Amino acid sequence: MNSVPEPDYRRSVFYPATVLIEEETADYPLTRSILSRLKNTRVVSVKRPAGDDFSRLSQLYSPRTTLFLALHRGRFLKACPGTAESYRCCLYQILHLGLGCNIGCSYCVLQGYLNNPFITQFVNLNDAFAELDYELAKPGVFYRIGTGEFTDSLFMDPLTALAPHLLDYFGRCKNAILELKTKSVAISGLIDYPGEIGETVVSWSLNAPSVTEREEGLAASIEERLQAAALCRERGYRIGLHFDPLLFFPGWEDEYRQTVAAIFKYLKGSDIIWISIGAFRFMPQVKDVLRENHFESNITAGEFIRGLDGKQRYFSAIRRQLYHFLVTEIKSYAPEVFIYFCMEDQCLWQDTFGYAPADNLELGSWLDKCCYRFAKI
Repeated sequence: MNSVPEPDYRRSVFYPATVLIEEETADYPLTRSILSRLKNTRVVSVKRPAGDDFSRLSQLYSPRTTLFLALHRGRFLKACPGTAESYRCCLYQILHLGLGCNIGCSYCVLQGYLNNPFITQFVNLNDAFAELDYELAKPGVFYRIGTGEFTDSLFMDPLTALAPHLLDYFGRCKNAILELKTKSVAISGLIDYPGEIGETVVSWSLNAPSVTEREEGLAASIEERLQAAALCRERGYRIGLHFDPLLFFPGWEDEYRQTVAAIFKYLKGSDIIWISIGAFRFMPQVKDVLRENHFESNITAGEFIRGLDGKQRYFSAIRRQLYHFLVTEIKSYAPEVFIYFCMEDQCLWQDTFGYAPADNLELGSWLDKCCYRFAKI
């Protein structure tokens, strides 16, 4: 079945030349574990950065090749930032364990949001798990929790070995599932994990082949991602797929058709817990940052309107065209698979599917019902 050589599932996408360590983190188990895997890497102890310290540090150490190990002092579990009722949000919960990623996608919204320029791993995992213990003790509440909002969930997992810690915790949770989102194939920690994986979902972002090559930096190819997905499914993980952002460009129909065909070369409809779709969108203030960081990309050169959430979006006619095509293609292979929109309005839901969630709570309940564990709480 495989038409490309099997990728190296043990290779981290990121291997730092320098590690900055907050002074307080030196004796944390995760700090010691990460440092034990690094060879010929400069380790520098720093005080907790404040104010302009990040700007000063970024002049001394390249953000592209530096890992920052720090303590997270706020809440670890946060609501997905896309919760405005003008567009439907699935009420996903974010487990905030790190910041940044070196894959380098031209469209990455993090480029305009983070004041910390370094790829950052929070090492106080016990604090995160203590917070989860408190939140998940609430009776009758089901949680869909992911780590891939402010970083890629797996891009440096061979270095951090974070996935086994998460599986240790979520494998025994009765009222929560974990979703790991990635564009990498660094899945060795998942495949080799010897314990109970629970209902863990491993998800891949997918796009058109030329978008992957042109706009997604160090990301694995579409075929490599789907090979990895097939291996994870064989191990027992549920598979999620995310077409976000969909881009509108000459020849987009043929290219997205190719990607959909590739999905069902490696996976069956029953292997897939859900597929999300969202068209390209960005905050206006991010446009200049995107162009500066990726001057060769023209993804912001088209015509956009300002949406109800303040983001620049394609005109609804273009979004409708993208959505109708992709949903029809997917359903031609797997009529049963659950497809939903990420941050889209009622009209396009109704126009594409013939139905629409009444509000965010209803959309969230639809995704909850895709999970086996939801029926047991």
